[in-house]
Amino acid sequence: VKLTTRYAGSFGKAAGMPIAPGNLFVGTFNVQQALKAPLAATRFGTPFVEEPDSIVGYYKYIPGPQMTDGSYNAIGGTDDFNIYAILYENTDENGTAVMLDGTNSLTSPYLVLLGQMSAEDRKNTSEWTRFSFPFKAMNDKKVNKERMSKYGYNFGIVFSSSLKGDDFTGAVGSELYLDEIDIVCKKNDK
Repeated sequence: VKLTTRYAGSFGKAAGMPIAPGNLFVGTFNVQQALKAPLAATRFGTPFVEEPDSIVGYYKYIPGPQMTDGSYNAIGGTDDFNIYAILYENTDENGTAVMLDGTNSLTSPYLVLLGQMSAEDRKNTSEWTRFSFPFKAMNDKKVNKERMSKYGYNFGIVFSSSLKGDDFTGAVGSELYLDEIDIVCKKNDK
């Protein structure tokens, strides 16, 4: 897969969304909400019945030539990419459905596990480079096997060609290539 950050044109710039990072994720996108609440329009996850242990795969990353801010003004620095995955409780204490989105995927109290490629491991490279990172417990939570067996968790994975693309900051032309992505799950003790 090749993900590329693009200029969103005069309409995107006028709407305060001058760039569109290349994104690939597990979940849904609400087109009707995209202009008024773009981060909330991106809803992450699908029901999952295994406990993820790590994510492995290969990437290449070539940043675009010029970083711009959310107003499409040139700024210093070099673009970066993002790869992360989440496991979260998909209902609250009252049984109401929970779906994390771009506003809360990394901060929600329903987040149980987070796996994220560290800044030290993200490199600009035109060569295929293997990556691997583990999941870590969040919010002092543990995976509950009974809840898991009843599809009580959602799993989401997110890839983006611009790390700060959710703020519409990045470099047009940044390219993230991905291949052979594996979700490694813990052995099930049935």
